[in-house]
Formats: sequence, structure tokens, C-alpha cells
Amino acid sequence: IDQEQWTEYASAAIESIHSGDNPNGMTDFLTFSVEQINNMVQVIRQDLNNIQRSVMANLIVLDVHARDVSKRMIRDKVSAITDFAWICQLRYYWDEESIEDQHGVIVRQTNAWFYYGWEYLGVVPRLVITPLTDKCFMTLTGALNLLLGGAPAGPAGTGKTESVKDLGKALAMPVVVFNCSDG
Repeated sequence: IDQEQWTEYASAAIESIHSGDNPNGMTDFLTFSVEQINNMVQVIRQDLNNIQRSVMANLIVLDVHARDVSKRMIRDKVSAITDFAWICQLRYYWDEESIEDQHGVIVRQTNAWFYYGWEYLGVVPRLVITPLTDKCFMTLTGALNLLLGGAPAGPAGTGKTESVKDLGKALAMPVVVFNCSDG
């Protein structure tokens, strides 16, 4: 829900810039996002059980990434929902028409789209998303949309497997990892 709301509010902010209603739409949205993060930090400082603390920590990780994306979009002067800086983000849209098929949410990135998987994964930690992780996600969602796969390559310990697993969490899809280098 948090990511669907971020997509909805960020889209509205961009649309308000495009229409001329609010040239500072993204800046106003960034202010709202920072206030929301600050409120979540106040909540996590309270006496919470382990599950509540984990949920709040995950929400903070996701919203800090959303804040950083908002800052980049302001820096890049995004003024339309067709700008690449916007469409390359992992965006979540409520889809009333797909509810009967038990979907309800569509996840989009560039030209790729997926139904949200609703795979229950429990309260598992989320990866801190960097610009490099965003590029990895964009490459993998493009491949998956074409019914292909991906094989991230690079030195050991750089986060390739964790990035793929976190994309699975973002899409709520099961991910199975085969480590072919183990004897």
C-alpha cells in the first residue's frame, strides 16, 4: 500500500507540474515524504514488538528510497509522467479491473508490467536500494517482461543475489536461487 500510495502521490505531483497548477509539485511532495519518514522514525523509537519494528524498518527503507527518487526527479526537472526519470521507477498502480482475477495491483517499470504476485513472504528485511540496484531492477524487469531471464554477473559479495531476491520481494513473486559454484 505504501508503494502504491507513493506512485499515486508522485504521479499527481508530476501532473500538477505538467498542467501548470503547481510548478513546485515535486518539491511539495518531497516535503510531505520527509515529514512522513520523520513520523515513522518517531514510531520506531517507541516500544514495539519485533514484527512491528521490522515492518516499520522496512517502510523506512522503502520511503527513504522514494525520497531519494523524488530528489533525483526534482534535480532532473521531471515535468511529465512520460519522462524517463519517472517511467524507469518501479511503480505500483491499483487496478480495479483485475480484482476479479485476484490481482488488483499492477507493477510497472519502463515498458514492462506485471501483476503484483501477493506471495506472502513474511516480514523479511528489504534491501537498501541504490541507483545501481534500480538499474539492475530495470534490466531484469525488461527481461522478465519479454519472458526471458537474467544472470547478473560480477565479483563475489557485491549483492547480485540479494538484488534479484529483493526484486522478487518487490513484485511479491517467489524466487529460487541455485548456486552453481557450490560443489
